[in-house]
Amino acid sequence: MDDYESLLERARSQIPEDAFKRSGERFQVPKVQLMVQGNRSFWQNFQEIINILNRPGKEVLKYVAGQLATAGNIEGSNAIFNGKFMSEQVEDVLNSYIESYVICPVCTRPDTSMAKEGNAYYLSCSACGARTSVRPV
Repeated sequence: MDDYESLLERARSQIPEDAFKRSGERFQVPKVQLMVQGNRSFWQNFQEIINILNRPGKEVLKYVAGQLATAGNIEGSNAIFNGKFMSEQVEDVLNSYIESYVICPVCTRPDTSMAKEGNAYYLSCSACGARTSVRPV
């Protein structure tokens, strides 16, 4: 039994400390607020969403614009796309981004960060310590 206790202690020492601290809050991304003016779509709560995702705005915009097959840019706290889009379309693409680049595939928590090492991109989870390779955005 003494051997089991030492193995358990060793395993626990290799897990990041914040994995044992439960914040109690759920990860919720607000609904996309999209406004169409002429032939352009304005994503009004873009800044709020990228702050929650903890990802750079250019990276999220590049992914969403690429999936929508349009050009996009950031002006102030809004993202602007060329073309008329429904908020459901943008929300589906955003959810796909979150599944691929924000949520940890091991523990399904959003406490991740992306890092580039050489030519490879990795998703590192601060909750469980997992490190997973991901495709570049």
